[in-house]
Amino acid sequence: MNVLLVNPPVPSYYHNREFYLPSGLLYIASSLSADGNQVELLDLKTFDSRRGRPGSYESLLEERLRAFEPDLIGFGCLFSGNFQDILGYARRCKEVRPQTPILLGGIHPTIYPAEILANCPELDWIVLAEGEQSTAQLVRMLEGREPRDFGRIDGFAYRAGESVLVNEKKGYIEDLDALPFPAYELIDIEDYHVDTDLWHNPRRLPINTSVPIISSRSCPHKCPFCSMFKAMGPAWRPRSARNVVDEIEEVYHRFGQRHFSFMDDNFSLSKRRTIEICNEIVRRGLAIQFETPNGLSVNTLDAEVMAALAAAGLVRISLAIESGSDYIRNQVMRKNTSREKIFEAVRLSKSYPDMYVKAFFVIGSPEETRETLEETYTMIRDIDVDKIHLMNMVPFPSTPIFQQAVRDNLLVDGLDVDNFYRSSELYVANYSTFFIKPYALTLEELREFRTRCEALIAEQASRRATIKQVAA
Repeated sequence: MNVLLVNPPVPSYYHNREFYLPSGLLYIASSLSADGNQVELLDLKTFDSRRGRPGSYESLLEERLRAFEPDLIGFGCLFSGNFQDILGYARRCKEVRPQTPILLGGIHPTIYPAEILANCPELDWIVLAEGEQSTAQLVRMLEGREPRDFGRIDGFAYRAGESVLVNEKKGYIEDLDALPFPAYELIDIEDYHVDTDLWHNPRRLPINTSVPIISSRSCPHKCPFCSMFKAMGPAWRPRSARNVVDEIEEVYHRFGQRHFSFMDDNFSLSKRRTIEICNEIVRRGLAIQFETPNGLSVNTLDAEVMAALAAAGLVRISLAIESGSDYIRNQVMRKNTSREKIFEAVRLSKSYPDMYVKAFFVIGSPEETRETLEETYTMIRDIDVDKIHLMNMVPFPSTPIFQQAVRDNLLVDGLDVDNFYRSSELYVANYSTFFIKPYALTLEELREFRTRCEALIAEQASRRATIKQVAA
């Protein structure tokens, strides 16, 4: 079967415009190819006038549809901000190939499968959560290699007459080493090259882009604001150290790639595995640099782990601190991380001169008070990191925070819960908009605090820049 996988362009209003390879679709592609299918990838985000590759996305899509004549079209919708664009592209697909079914996957449709299929006739099916096995099974059914019974597909949503049926995801892939590597043969790495002249590059290696590596899936912790368990399940599932480094080495030699991003939800959960991965990178003589953009758990970092990470090439670390308040961080968010451990992790990270250290903070939990906000302000002031990311609490549907906010009427006026499946406002405005009104604070108090914090962060950044100029 001919399967066309389509990655939508990055919306113009996204503040983060890094051009990562579409790992999810590449994993789907490799599993489909291994099952005997012909797969092509159309990554529309690589066709961008600002990157010297202008062109109408619709015309590019139509051109590929006519040339490849796919039997199935699959769209990846990793972020909600992509959804409205995808609907437009799906309509275009139906105009060109009205009989070709369209499959949608990603975290957004995983959260809203029933709502989407009930209201979006241009989409035929949705695969929930990790989709390698479910998508391959769907294709086998379409080809007649298995009986056509959609009720047997784990993690799948479809229509039956006037009804929308959702098979909730129950099983997750335990042996991730058994999966083929992402289908790197489908991409031209130069399509993902960006200007990296200003990137942190202490080892003076060529960067061009950063290739994402997913070395484990999910996270065993139950942070009340995190929705990733919907996509990856409740249990942490690691790949072996050897398998991870085999993939890195393949990309290293195939593309001459020297920069990587570990995109795991909890990369360093296992101390032993973390050190094994690092030691294997060093043993094979892979001269690389890497980062952890989704954050590392502070509790997993000690002197031995940091030494291994630094030796293997970690140059940009993100620390998931979340709150300066012990009460918010540990009782509300359930991080179980002491203030002392946070400062120890920062000190260890900064003990390596080549390490660029970022810290994540989230404000606006329902239990937030003036006192807890002040504790966060104090910690931001006192910790010695290179960059602070201060985000507002987002009540992602299906999370405990969302359920609490709905139950206690804490969602701010104007949020239309019934139409979240159509909206991207929760996902693209969490640096500027508050969605929850805490029990003991007004929205104005939250805004005033954020303004004061932003001024502190800007002052710290200016001071660091001055010190850097003087040192130079």
